[in-house]
Amino acid sequence: MSIPTNSKARHNDDEVDLIPLIQALWKSKLTIIAATVLGTIVSLAIYETSPEQWTASTYITKPSLYSLYKQVNEKATPTPANPLSLETKLYSTIQNDIFYSAMGVMAAKSISLKDTPPKSGGNEPVLYIASATATTAALASAQLKAAMDTANTEAIALNLPTVAASNTLKAFNTLDEIKVATTQNGKKYALLGAFLGLILGSIFVLGRFFIRQYKQSK
Repeated sequence: MSIPTNSKARHNDDEVDLIPLIQALWKSKLTIIAATVLGTIVSLAIYETSPEQWTASTYITKPSLYSLYKQVNEKATPTPANPLSLETKLYSTIQNDIFYSAMGVMAAKSISLKDTPPKSGGNEPVLYIASATATTAALASAQLKAAMDTANTEAIALNLPTVAASNTLKAFNTLDEIKVATTQNGKKYALLGAFLGLILGSIFVLGRFFIRQYKQSK
């Protein structure tokens, strides 16, 4: 013979009553506000004492295939190559070799390289963002410029050693001037500190509430 049970009552016992929790949070709202303010102050203090960071960046892309053909052959007006010809494929390979060699040199010099998604839906990125970070704007810009100059020289010397030193051939093209901006944001620091203070303050209040409930149940 089965013993009838009140499943509804047992289900209610398993539920967590949120009203006492909300009341506990409301009664201790000053504690939570104080924790939020303290978190904001601490985060702003960290922001003020941490060294400033600046990032210099620019867009780079592969060198022009026409310019590459012209510079290597030292012709003023080269005949346009057939896109399907073997010669065009050869120069396209050289174009890729010197470009990715230059990117490898920049990466070795702690230059960040981020590809931008192609708009045409192709598989290979068309543009890359090269950037360097330093404690001052001038230093970040100088580091990026020096790395790009070195990368250009070494990539040309590695892949086209027969090209004259005075040749103006570039391993990559820059599509914009170097732009410098700070990577730190005081508002973000303040919001993050306030959020963490709010969370920690709420956890403290709820923890104290559960401890009291536990002691009262004994």
